[in-house]
Amino acid sequence: MKKITKFIIKLAISLAFLFWLIFKINWQEVLALLSKIEIKYIVLYFIVLVAGILVSAYKWKKLAEFKGIHLPLRDFFKFYLAGTFINNFMPSFIGGDTFRAYQIGKAEKKYTQAASSVVVDRLTGLFGAMLLTLFFSLLNYRIISTKYILSVLNAGVLAGVIVVVLFFVTRKMQFWEKLALHKTKLGQYVPEKASKFMLEMAHYHDNSGVLWQAVAGSVAFSLIGLAGANFVLFLALGAKIGLLDYLSVIFLISIVSSAPISINNIGVKEWAYVTFFGFFGVSSALVITVAILSRFLQMLLSFLALPVYLKNK
Repeated sequence: MKKITKFIIKLAISLAFLFWLIFKINWQEVLALLSKIEIKYIVLYFIVLVAGILVSAYKWKKLAEFKGIHLPLRDFFKFYLAGTFINNFMPSFIGGDTFRAYQIGKAEKKYTQAASSVVVDRLTGLFGAMLLTLFFSLLNYRIISTKYILSVLNAGVLAGVIVVVLFFVTRKMQFWEKLALHKTKLGQYVPEKASKFMLEMAHYHDNSGVLWQAVAGSVAFSLIGLAGANFVLFLALGAKIGLLDYLSVIFLISIVSSAPISINNIGVKEWAYVTFFGFFGVSSALVITVAILSRFLQMLLSFLALPVYLKNK
């Protein structure tokens, strides 16, 4: 019943955003824009996106190797893509992550270590996007500070970065272990998943440098697979937006879209595109065209992993 309730709530949120988009967007203009896209831009989009996925797969490989899991890069790439395929057609991202962890851990029964690598891959990816959001928002402070919603969200991102940094700096302190093992009064209120995460993170010690390597890989992926790939679509549609303005919000959109409040971020992602890029004068029709097209092309690319999924399901 709990899962059903969560699904209904997420469905309601997605539908609410979609209804807003239906009446907000000029769909005839969207169709006109789609008809003008040249195939060379689609090819370029796929090239940049695949390059980004390769970077992300390599980062995941390094995290897994730290946990004693050694597989070729091609395995991490195909399982990453298969996980994306599952994410696109499941009501929750947990399905794809579970698949990824199981596939790399099953050979030596290292399921806990495999799950840890996937979780840290996710978290460092989010942290990398947060750092880029703050960096480019700071460079574009004069404009960002005049937009209330962007200022509030950036303040939230800054608070999140501070919390994460404080945890990483102090994660070896006995306080966190006692908190995770529920040996303190405060620890009794810590969810089980959070407890497992804190214990697992303590194993990523500083001398290895693996965490900072993962963050660097996440930054590279965000710049290539997220910002670079989507900017290709903006160019294809002739969008008139400055590069700094674009970079000021594209990573923030990815953070907002990652919030687990809707089904596969449907509706939320599109709303964020329309709202945030709208601050810089980009038309709603053009922005929603980019959002829809990028979602469709990513789904199309993930179909290449269908044989992998069917073989290993």
